[in-house]
Amino acid sequence: MKTSPRLPLFATLVLAVGLPAARAGDWSQIMGPSGNRKTAEIAAATWTAGQPRKIWEITAGGGFSSFVTGEGRAYTVVPVDGRETAIAIDRQSGKTVWQTPLGVTGYRGGGERGAPGNDGGDGPRATPVFSGGRVFVFGGKFDLHALNSATGAAEWTRDLIKEFGGNEITWANAASPLVIGDRVLVAGGGSGQTYLAFKAESGEVLWKAGSDRAVHSTPIVATIHGVQQAIFMVERGIVARDPANGRELWHYPFPYRTSTAASPVVWGDIVNCAAAYGVGGAACQVKRTGDQWEVTELWRIPGKDAEAHWSTAVVHDGYLYGLYGHRDFGNNPMKCIDIRTGKIQWTQPGFGPSQVIMVGNRLVATTDAGVLKLIEPTPTAYRELASAKVIEGKVWASPAFSDGQILLRSTTQGVCLEL
Repeated sequence: MKTSPRLPLFATLVLAVGLPAARAGDWSQIMGPSGNRKTAEIAAATWTAGQPRKIWEITAGGGFSSFVTGEGRAYTVVPVDGRETAIAIDRQSGKTVWQTPLGVTGYRGGGERGAPGNDGGDGPRATPVFSGGRVFVFGGKFDLHALNSATGAAEWTRDLIKEFGGNEITWANAASPLVIGDRVLVAGGGSGQTYLAFKAESGEVLWKAGSDRAVHSTPIVATIHGVQQAIFMVERGIVARDPANGRELWHYPFPYRTSTAASPVVWGDIVNCAAAYGVGGAACQVKRTGDQWEVTELWRIPGKDAEAHWSTAVVHDGYLYGLYGHRDFGNNPMKCIDIRTGKIQWTQPGFGPSQVIMVGNRLVATTDAGVLKLIEPTPTAYRELASAKVIEGKVWASPAFSDGQILLRSTTQGVCLEL
């Protein structure tokens, strides 16, 4: 394996080249092109010869930052010489296009070596966002960066701790920024300015609001009763805000204990949330009358049965498919849960705290040991269609799917696979 002398961190093995001539939608954020961990692209019913074809692989330092794609490149964040470093990888060749050092690491623990099943090391937590020719990176110390996607050059930076009275949190920031139109939304400022919206082009503050404490969960965008809203998890629960002006639309109280890292999941007017450390899972129904919003709890299951650490579920036809549990590394189960009632339809152990997305009519899930699985989404039973070990290292990052390819990070590698 030949290592680039200019970028010594990454060794690139090119196993095949070529992307389809027709480009499909990019996986531009950790939640996918539509913000719901789904893509309309079609996954193969299975793969032949027991293994999806590897297009390229890179070696990479520690970290849990996932890949996103845009303009023929894949982007992620890795540690280099004590600094979080954004990188761009050419999708055809697997070669590094650019790498840009950002803030210092200072993660304050997490991914402890030597802990049973939890020996993946440490590194950047948050996944970048590609939008409008820029890559937005939200660092571990709440430093927000806008980079030119073609060159990696920094266009602007905002420091939420120094500029907006924010505070570090245990295990550092893990939330990705939320890009909606011409603005970038984040949480992490101090009193009266927890929630911040910046102009994507310049970093100018568009609005600031609220006095909540940020958690590790990435916010999402959803439209409920015809109203687009940015939905955050914070220490007091779910908070929905108008992305145009920051006005709070509604709030659902949900317990906080140590860390909340999974993102909310929306199906129609039902919103699901989950957290680990014994907190569990719940769902509420959101109602609107004119400008007035009302939230009704549908179900809540405290404890282990519906808790999720940092794995966000996918909802399909009213059923959640996600990886649930806490600290049962290597064995956390996939579960199917009715989002309307909280009824657990089935449980399949052996995944660990990894991730699941939906590609066409197939679930694509990873285990924390690097096994990729194709699964039929049905509430009647767990139906696995294919399985293959595809990457070394600890896999807590989320897969990305674009142009018929899976891009996946671990704490030691990155791979691009033809599915």
